[in-house]
Amino acid sequence: MPIENLMAAHRTKALEHLADELTRRLSIPFVAGAKGTITFSSRLRITDWAVPLIFDGHAAREREALIPTDFVGHALWPALTAAVDCAGERAWWTCTMTAHAARAILDTLQDEDEHPLDEGVWKIGRDVLLEDFAPARPRAARRRRAAAAA
Repeated sequence: MPIENLMAAHRTKALEHLADELTRRLSIPFVAGAKGTITFSSRLRITDWAVPLIFDGHAAREREALIPTDFVGHALWPALTAAVDCAGERAWWTCTMTAHAARAILDTLQDEDEHPLDEGVWKIGRDVLLEDFAPARPRAARRRRAAAAA
């Protein structure tokens, strides 16, 4: 068997492992895709991929919009694409993610497992308010009106 075939088989196996780990960690069905990418196993409705992310704190709902709230959400967002088949129908979503983005997401989740918040790891904006570190503003001096001379 030529070395190129062995390397391709190894890359495919590595992508399948990444897809399986993402599926397990994010509760969203991923598979190894073409051209070295990781994709949703099929088109999904927004509830199929967004609800698990909201539940785990990777995304939040802000009125009618979804916003990423941590690295996992921000790494996944550019890989998502919405498509509407018919007017008025809810969008179907697809995902095409690079192996590097998938590995970064998994590394972040592993790091959070190893260093949970109660072990002293602080997250700016969530646990440490930025206002606490802002210098106090000096008060403006009040001007006193001079009493008109009688």
